[in-house]
Amino acid sequence: MVILITESKDYSEKALATYRSLGEVIFFDALPSAKKSNALAKADVLVVRLNHKIAGDWMEKMPNLKAIATPTTGLNHIDLEEAKRRGVRVVSLRGRTGFLKYIPSTAEETLALMLSLVRNIPWAFEDVKKGNWNRDRWRGRQLVGKTLGILGCGRLGKIVAKYAKALGMEVVGSDPNVEAKVMKRYGIRKVSAEKLFKESDIVSLHVLLTDDTYNLIKEKHLRSMKPSSFLINTARAELIEKGALLKALKNKWLAGAAVDVMWDETGKSAKHLRDNPLLEYAKSNQNLLIVPHIGGATHEAMQVTENFIADLVKNYFKKHGSR
Repeated sequence: MVILITESKDYSEKALATYRSLGEVIFFDALPSAKKSNALAKADVLVVRLNHKIAGDWMEKMPNLKAIATPTTGLNHIDLEEAKRRGVRVVSLRGRTGFLKYIPSTAEETLALMLSLVRNIPWAFEDVKKGNWNRDRWRGRQLVGKTLGILGCGRLGKIVAKYAKALGMEVVGSDPNVEAKVMKRYGIRKVSAEKLFKESDIVSLHVLLTDDTYNLIKEKHLRSMKPSSFLINTARAELIEKGALLKALKNKWLAGAAVDVMWDETGKSAKHLRDNPLLEYAKSNQNLLIVPHIGGATHEAMQVTENFIADLVKNYFKKHGSR
């Protein structure tokens, strides 16, 4: 069996040992261009992070492909329909709630973005680097007593609620799949999505992107927010109707936003940033913070998730065989 791993940098040694127990391990990024086609043709398993989009053009070159493994919950970097059509198993973290409750990296990033945004920390630092020391210019807001609205009250939403309660915030939440009594156990008061956008001082998105949630948040939702409120998105950009966030910022429907994700992301490539109106806005305004999808990108989280996925792949082939 041949296991093709797209990225070699800092890959977990424990996970590599697990893959090597199954067969030959090849790092795709370490191969010279002349050998890449042959590696694709031989591969039985493709192991991929978020930096590659795995669609039909990849799978067409991989006639032996039996499984795609990804240490993520979001799967919009993989063409699931094409994988299904070809009988390729997708092994991921989706639905692995027991394991994932110990992986708080994206929830921690949400808190970091929230504090950075409401306290103007990135822009204050940039101003200091210019030789200025103007504390009044960067006066921010405190979180105690503010209302945090969590759209999507699954694993991450619940962790973020815990952090928010520790900071003295009120927490409301909206999620059709989580009952009010369950939310209450985490200090969350269940409300409708419409009420959440209207009531909250900060709205944080923790919804899994699916066909049903694509463009879930419309212009009307952002228009209904308080002019003093903020939006945090560490989930997926496609949850928000394309162009709606920029329009909301330009029209001052909300005070600011911090996003870890953008429309049309292409892995490591920055193609989606070329002439991007949201990025252009951020360059000349001090109320939009954009970071490059780093929610789960901590050393600890990447190591343990790579180990876990490798074990899932091994168990899958132990049960189903390599054919």
